[in-house]
Amino acid sequence: MRKLTVLICIFLIFSGLLLAYPEWLSLGDHGKIAELVHIWLGLIFMVVFPIYSWDHIRSHRQRLKIISRISISGGIQLMTGTGLIVTGIILLLYSADALPLPAEVHELLTYVLVGTLILHSRVTR
Repeated sequence: MRKLTVLICIFLIFSGLLLAYPEWLSLGDHGKIAELVHIWLGLIFMVVFPIYSWDHIRSHRQRLKIISRISISGGIQLMTGTGLIVTGIILLLYSADALPLPAEVHELLTYVLVGTLILHSRVTR
């Protein structure tokens, strides 16, 4: 389940960056495909992330009582993932053109998630 969640995160980050910076690749007509991939992966993320988070928290309950870099980065990941789900739903319902603030928050949370994923994987347990 962890590999699936991380893989979805990587593809969401990649497709989101392509949507945020279309000048990186000339997507042309493929921009709509990138949007659809991002939306569908986001919907899958909305299901997989809470299930994985809950199971992960329950299995590491004893280690979470001690404040460490890994527990802090995991907590930030949990809050960031939740924020990405909430802002993603808002953007799905109202679009980024109608509400620029959730789009900016969504992009910022993406960078935070990237940082915490790297930090969480590099910290010794």
